[in-house]
Amino acid sequence: MFEQFESKFIDCNGIRTHYVEQGEGEPLILVHGGGAGADGRSNFETNFPIFAKHMRVIAYDMVGFGLTDAPDPAEFEYTQEARTNHLISFIEAMGLSNICLIGNSMGGTTACGAALKAPHLVSKLVLMGSAINITQEDMIASRGDLAPVMAYDGTEEGMRKIIAALTFSYKPSEEIVKYRHQATLRPTTAAAYKATMAWAFQNGLCYSSEQLSSLEMPVLTVGGKNDVMVRIEKVFEQTLIIPQAAGAIFPNCGHWVMIEYPDMFCELTLRFFGKKV
Repeated sequence: MFEQFESKFIDCNGIRTHYVEQGEGEPLILVHGGGAGADGRSNFETNFPIFAKHMRVIAYDMVGFGLTDAPDPAEFEYTQEARTNHLISFIEAMGLSNICLIGNSMGGTTACGAALKAPHLVSKLVLMGSAINITQEDMIASRGDLAPVMAYDGTEEGMRKIIAALTFSYKPSEEIVKYRHQATLRPTTAAAYKATMAWAFQNGLCYSSEQLSSLEMPVLTVGGKNDVMVRIEKVFEQTLIIPQAAGAIFPNCGHWVMIEYPDMFCELTLRFFGKKV
């Protein structure tokens, strides 16, 4: 499934971090979401060959996900700040700056956090179904829709429920279901996921209006019209709060715009990055 990708690792302040890359030129970093079994490869597999024709595209695994280290929650707190700091240290360890950055869901929270904390590293930011204005109250109100993700039971059937919750009309292959399920089976990963979801539900995934309005780089918000994780009104709110943000909504689409509409999503974002497609 992922034969075209060579696994690479780099140390990021003591966290052994896994990533894959293709292409040459201006760097683009992709940040996957926080669902069980998520990693850079599986979330962006269909986008890589399109992006790689124009840019050096890199997808890494957030701390606690994929093949990146998953420290013991007794010794490591899985806060949003920890994920943001890990991304910043990854960018710096790779020797990059002025990157283009795409984040989905919790990856959008992380990408936005990096853009706020280290704006000199980010030239353009795409927030796709991004949890940047999801309060604890929002989490509680949507707990029924969030349940398949927040309370994943560790089974293949549970993984199918997660994918169904994250998409609108997408039908995953058995290979995708098995790949994502297998990615959750390491005890350290399972413990990290539980800690990550517990922190998110208790704290929300949210920046203040003042923080979001302080972003100065070009920003593109993207959402699925049928997304139940980050609802369309939240995407509208993001677009309004960030003064220079442009916005795009995909109809008949859930939380995974990049998977449900890979060609259209890549064309939209490449144009935003100034590439001729």
